[in-house]
Parts: sequence; structure tokens; C-alpha cells
Amino acid sequence: MIAGIGTDIVEIARIRQSCEAYGDRFIHRVFTSGEITYAYSKKDPYPSLAVRFAVKEALIKAARVGKFHPHGWLDAEVITDARGVPSIELYGELKKELAGQQIHITVSHADHYATATVIIEKK
Repeated sequence: MIAGIGTDIVEIARIRQSCEAYGDRFIHRVFTSGEITYAYSKKDPYPSLAVRFAVKEALIKAARVGKFHPHGWLDAEVITDARGVPSIELYGELKKELAGQQIHITVSHADHYATATVIIEKK
């Protein structure tokens, strides 16, 4: 049974501007070290960062949790396997709150936008 659906679209330029304006303070507050490493392994890291930001926003909507607790951005990590298939790993309070549920994600990005959809399914 579907427990929640969320979607988000992000302007890639907005993420680029935030990274340039706030530097490590923004990047390390929103993205895990694994997400940062993955994004910066690309020629242009900003589409990868934007898609991960969109996943986290879509997850908030799907989970209906409103706001993450203070370090909540880091409680959700988008992981991409060798085939390029993304999945999400949860930690901390978010993992406890969504225990026993399966999370499906799909992502895409083009020249200017990144989008993500999250479906939470009760097992």
C-alpha cells in the first residue's frame, strides 16, 4: 500500500549559486560525504547535487514529516550503484520514523533542472 508520494524540481543554477555563495557550510549541511564525493567525481557536480537535493525534498513531502530535525538533511543519502540506479539510505531519526517501509525513487536532470519522485510503500 502506498503511504506517501512526493516530487520536487530544482533549478540546477540555484544549487550552483548556493555552493558558490556558502561553500562548505552549505554543502556539508545538506549532503553526505558520499554524495559530495560522487557529485565531485563528475565533470560538473551541480546536476548531481541538485538531483540529490530534489530527492531529499521529495522525501520530506512523501513522508509528511514537515521538517527534518536539526541534522536531518544528512539522515537521507542518495546512493548510485554501478549501473547508475539511485537508491536512498536512511539514518538516525528518519530511519526510525520510516522503519518497515520501502522507499522507491526516480530522478532525472536536464540542462537547467533536476527532478525527483519518491514513493513510500508500507510493507
